[in-house]
Amino acid sequence: MSDLSFPPANISDVMSGQKLADRLYPLIGTKFSLTKNPRTNGSALRKIISKQLDDGRIQIADKNDFEIVPVRKKGVPKLLACLADSYIVTTGNSYNLQVWNRFPNTSNVLVRYKKDNTLIKCDDIRFILVQIDTNKQQIKTIIVATPQYIVDNFGVFGVPTMKYQLIIAETKRKEITGLFPKCLFFNDTPNMTAHTQHGDFNITDSISTSPQSGKLLPLKVIKSKVVSSLLGRKLINADTKTRGQELERLVATLLGYQVDDPLVGGYPDIPNQLLEIKVQDSPTVDLGKYSPSNPVVIDANLNITTEDVRYLIALTDKSGNIEGISLCPGNKLGDSFTFVNGTSYKCQRSIPMNFLESFSGKSVFNPKYPGNQ
Repeated sequence: MSDLSFPPANISDVMSGQKLADRLYPLIGTKFSLTKNPRTNGSALRKIISKQLDDGRIQIADKNDFEIVPVRKKGVPKLLACLADSYIVTTGNSYNLQVWNRFPNTSNVLVRYKKDNTLIKCDDIRFILVQIDTNKQQIKTIIVATPQYIVDNFGVFGVPTMKYQLIIAETKRKEITGLFPKCLFFNDTPNMTAHTQHGDFNITDSISTSPQSGKLLPLKVIKSKVVSSLLGRKLINADTKTRGQELERLVATLLGYQVDDPLVGGYPDIPNQLLEIKVQDSPTVDLGKYSPSNPVVIDANLNITTEDVRYLIALTDKSGNIEGISLCPGNKLGDSFTFVNGTSYKCQRSIPMNFLESFSGKSVFNPKYPGNQ
């Protein structure tokens, strides 16, 4: 089987969108077991699609015949030979189509062929939306769509959301889980220490209350309140984002906040204690749009930067069991872990779930959407 992550030998030979949809139709009703790891699910789907599409006639380019334009191949689809990228749709009232490191409906260049300067551009990449019946654990609907089709039917993609990332190497993870207790810990920065209260105290503010000098718990107190209770705990069976939200509630409760306090959803996760909370269930941790690697002032009144913000990272296994914890100020993250150079970004577009439901049992290309008639 060909490596479909390579560009096609000739763009003119690439299957049309309609032929893609026709070739993928036999996958309707195929068993597809979802795991708790989105990356694993995505990889499994690409393998199924690749096997279905590659009949031995897909010709890929020689590695010396082209150049990938984006730095570190960011934004280049995994099904490049078919000028396509695949996405898993499950449940809900709408599906949030997220395109990482690529402006979908633009002429930005992804691949340049050396011989004749032919280009593969962002708007050449088709979306393969695969809806999974979560009860039957099988493929229910397949929609192949161009970026322009998405824009015409559902509106323009939103302003890109920038994301920083951190990598926790497996060797470092094992080192942390081998500690007693299983926690990598560093004290607050001097700048943060100037605003903490000595020792423990009862919290009366809400999670979202702005931090105040003299009303911040020292990091060592936060450690004593949460670490032993979190280690060995199992988070819910869900995606990383949902697990992260559960962890936020657990930590907030352990610190003394009312359990009915709503989560803020900003940065940091618990503003009142300048505490950011993350779950690590894969080597890469998404830090969001702020990172200690790019110090910026978060609270002007206290002159607190991303280097001062405290980070609690729970190291979980595939089942959600918390095996270890890193608790330290932002300026210490780079000492133990690796910041990914630069940033990642995603362009998003919400698609009503009834759009996919209206084509249940079918594999279609740029279909007429009843909702727009």
